[in-house]
Amino acid sequence: MIGLYNLERNTNIALEKIRMYYQQQGEKVQDYLPLQHSIYEKIYCGSMFTFSNKSYVTDDMICGGSGFDLTTNLPNEIEAMKPKINMGFTTRGCIRKCPFCIVPQKEGNIKITGDIYDFWDGKSSEIIILDNNILAIPEHFEMVCNQILKENLKVDFNQGLDIRLVHNGIAETLSRLKYSKQLRFSWDDVKEEKKIFKGIGEVIKYIAPWELMFYVLIGFDSTHEENYYRVMKLKEMGIDSFVMPYDKHDEYQRDFARWVNHKAIFKSVDWKDYGKRMPV
Repeated sequence: MIGLYNLERNTNIALEKIRMYYQQQGEKVQDYLPLQHSIYEKIYCGSMFTFSNKSYVTDDMICGGSGFDLTTNLPNEIEAMKPKINMGFTTRGCIRKCPFCIVPQKEGNIKITGDIYDFWDGKSSEIIILDNNILAIPEHFEMVCNQILKENLKVDFNQGLDIRLVHNGIAETLSRLKYSKQLRFSWDDVKEEKKIFKGIGEVIKYIAPWELMFYVLIGFDSTHEENYYRVMKLKEMGIDSFVMPYDKHDEYQRDFARWVNHKAIFKSVDWKDYGKRMPV
């Protein structure tokens, strides 16, 4: 019996590849049950986030994922598995070297790894694409979008698209797709303002601002004033923000994120009136 221990609620693609591999070998596979620890021949433990609780991880588990380290890889025969779970990657890596991001160290420069048929089950009407910077290979992006259009799917570019790479042709392509959630981008550095606004200008020629959402990183290399400036500029344009605290233990970052991400409060209460600390 093989046990799979996912430390987060999010679907862990690596664990799903392990599940598929051992099932094809005729092994029984189940999600890990701590009270049945002794029945497992092997226990694979996966974590994507360093802050996840690891107090129940034992020494006999085979652990991996960015929540543990950035170097552990699946064996080639398991990595090659293609579970049809309607979410996955068509590229890995990124052209950027953002100092706050683990992708350059973990995955390196961008490369094509597949297409939607590697993870779409052929039945679902929605898929999630997890690519970190699919727009960095525009020809591949157009090919993937053509597949999505051909199959009449809704898509969520879950990790956000690089607004700095958007030109008129990409914006027009994006306007032809159907989305299960808002179309996601990011504004991590206030110094990128001109490039961000240029990309937004291209997108809103075709897509209404309220259909867009920007991840806004705070607490890495930005002042309180710069954090406020970015979310308010986006608000002025009718675009939603979703604040991502770099340090989730920092009181200000948690409060600012709570203020922005709770839309009813953000639209009705200014930051100066929200206070330095709100009860959870």
